[in-house]
Amino acid sequence: MKLLILSKEHCDLTDVLLSCRAETQILSFADAAGADFDGYDAFCVLGNGGTVLDPRLRSRLEAEADKGKKIFLESVGSFRSVYSAPPTETTRSRLVYIAPENGGGIPGLTTGDLLDDECGSTMTPWFTLPEMVPLLVYREQIIAHIHADMPAGEILRGSKPGMFFLGDNILMAMFCMRNFNRARFAPRKNWEKLITYIAVFLTGCEPERMPEPVVRYGTDADLTDPELWEYSRKQAIDNGIRWLEQFLIDNGRGGIREGLRHNILPDGRQLTADTVRNDCCGEAAGAFAMYGYLTGDKKYSAIAENLRQLMRDFFIVREEPFCGMMRWSAEAWDVCYPDDAARSVIPGLISALLMHDDRYTDDIYACLDFLISVACRDGLPLARYDRWHYNAESLAGVKHMEHGTPSAHYTAYHLAALLLGYLKCGKTEYLESARKGLETLMGLYPDLRREQSETQEMCRLILPLAVLYEATGEEKHREYLYRVTADLEKHRHPFGGYREWDTGYKAACSRESRGECSLLSENGDPVTDSLYSMNWLPVGFACAYHATGDSYFYDLWKNVTAFYMRIQMHSENPMQNGAWCRAFDMDLEEAYGCPHDIGWAANCCETGWTEAEILMGMMLMDLYDKEKTNK
Repeated sequence: MKLLILSKEHCDLTDVLLSCRAETQILSFADAAGADFDGYDAFCVLGNGGTVLDPRLRSRLEAEADKGKKIFLESVGSFRSVYSAPPTETTRSRLVYIAPENGGGIPGLTTGDLLDDECGSTMTPWFTLPEMVPLLVYREQIIAHIHADMPAGEILRGSKPGMFFLGDNILMAMFCMRNFNRARFAPRKNWEKLITYIAVFLTGCEPERMPEPVVRYGTDADLTDPELWEYSRKQAIDNGIRWLEQFLIDNGRGGIREGLRHNILPDGRQLTADTVRNDCCGEAAGAFAMYGYLTGDKKYSAIAENLRQLMRDFFIVREEPFCGMMRWSAEAWDVCYPDDAARSVIPGLISALLMHDDRYTDDIYACLDFLISVACRDGLPLARYDRWHYNAESLAGVKHMEHGTPSAHYTAYHLAALLLGYLKCGKTEYLESARKGLETLMGLYPDLRREQSETQEMCRLILPLAVLYEATGEEKHREYLYRVTADLEKHRHPFGGYREWDTGYKAACSRESRGECSLLSENGDPVTDSLYSMNWLPVGFACAYHATGDSYFYDLWKNVTAFYMRIQMHSENPMQNGAWCRAFDMDLEEAYGCPHDIGWAANCCETGWTEAEILMGMMLMDLYDKEKTNK
C-alpha cells in the first residue's frame, strides 16, 4: 500500500499515518501539482479551513477516485458535486456518530456516541446528495454526556454533515481534525477510534502509535504514602502559582486577567479571557499572599499587595449612597454582585485573621457594611445591584424587602464574609445578619433556588456553615454543617470527586444548551465542576476542621486535596501547565463535560474561582498549623 498525503504542514494526523505499515509520502499542494499519481493506492488531502483545490489538482484526484482509489479529504470545500458554505465555528454543536446501515462502521462506536471538537471549524455543504452516507453529523443543543440515546433518524433530523462517504472510496470530513490531539478533542478514546478507522481506510492497517496527549493529569506518586502525599501537594501548589502568575497585569498593579476561555482552536491555541474582575483579583491576591507568607518569598507578598491596592484605589466605591460597593469588573463598572464582592474580600479577612495583616481591614469593613445595607429582612441579598437602578431612597428600601435570593450561588459567600468579619472585629451586626441569612437558607434547604446544580449549592454552603458554627458554637449550626456534608458525600465518586447532581433538574442552567449551562446532562454522570462546585471545598473543609476539630473534616480536606493533585494539568505549554479546568470526567479521567456553555464550558480555567480557590484551600491547613504553633 502506498499513500500520498497532501498537506501544508506536519500535524497529528500525519504523525499517525506515518506510523502505519505503509509506504507514505507527504507533499505540499504546490509540489503535488506536478507529481505522478499512478504509483499511489490512496490519498489523504488535508485542507486548511475550507481549502478549494486548484482545478488541475482536483481533476487529477477525481480521476484517481474514478479508478477506485481511496481518498480522504479533510476540510476541503469542494469535491465531486459537493461544495460548501464558508467555514463556521462549531462551539455550540456536537459531532454525533451514526453507524452505516450496510455495516462497516467504526469499531467500538455505536450510533449516538459523541465526539467534541471544542472550538472547531466546519463547512456545511449547500445541499446533500443521494450518494452521501453519513458517518458523523453536527447537531446543536445535544444534552447528553458521552452518548445521545437517540435513533439514527432522529439524530439526522436538523443535523449538518460532519463526515460522510461519497460512494465506497471517498471519505470527506467537513471539519478541521488534523490536530485532534493538540486541540484536545474529547473523549480521547472515541477520537482515537475514529483516527484508527481513517488510517485503516487509507493504508489497510492500524497505526502503531497515537500522539502523546498534550495535557496529562495528576501525579504518578503513591498518595497513600504520607511523605509522597505532602511532596505532591507542595509541587501542585508551586505549579498552580506559576500558572497564575502568567495572567498578572504589570505584576498585579493592573490586576489579573480572568484566565482561559473554553475555546480551543483547531491548531491547539486556547483563547484567553482578559476581563479584570473583582473576585479574580481578590482570590488571586489571597493565593499569592498565602504562598508568600508560607514560603517567605517576598515577591509573592508584593504581588498580593499590588492586587489589593488596585482594588482599594479603583474597585471600591467611595461616594454615598454606594460607599463600600465593590465594582464587579473593569467592564461592568457600576454593577455589584454581592457574592462576588464577598469572595474578593474573604482572602483579605483570612490574611487578617491568620497572617495578622490588618492593612486592608478598613476597606474590607466598608465593603461588609455595604453588604449589610443591601440585605433584605431575611438576611439574604438580591442577586445583583446596578447603580443606575438605585438612588439613596430606593437603595435604603432594600433592607425592608421581605426576601432576598434564596440561593447559595448568590448569597453563601456574602454570608461567609460577614461571619469572618465578625470573627476579626466582633461587630455583632455582621454576625446577626449572617445568622439570619443562613438560617433562612437552611430552613429552605435542600429546595434552594439552584443556578447550576444541587451539588453546587451543597459545596457553597460548607464554608459559611463552618464559620457560622465557629462564631456561635450552637448545636443547631453544627447540625447544619454535618447535614449538608452528609448529603454531599452521597455523590462522591470512587475517584475522589463529587458528581454533579440536580434532583428534579430544577437548576436554572440544568439541562440547558443555549446560554450559561450546567455540565450535567444526566444525574449519575461522572462529571465534576471546578468552576461552580468542587472548587469551594478545599477552603470549606479546611475551615470546617478548624471550626469543629473533627478529624472527619480533615479527612475530607485531604481527600479533595488529593483529588486536585490527581487532576491538575501538566503540559509543555505553560498556558496549561499547573491549571485546573472546569470539567473532569472521573471515569474517562480527562477534561470532559457538556460543552454548550456560552462562556465557561468544559475547558475554561479561571484565575480566581478555580485556580486561586483551590490553591488557597491547599495552603489553608498550613496557615492554621502555623497559627497554632505561634500561639
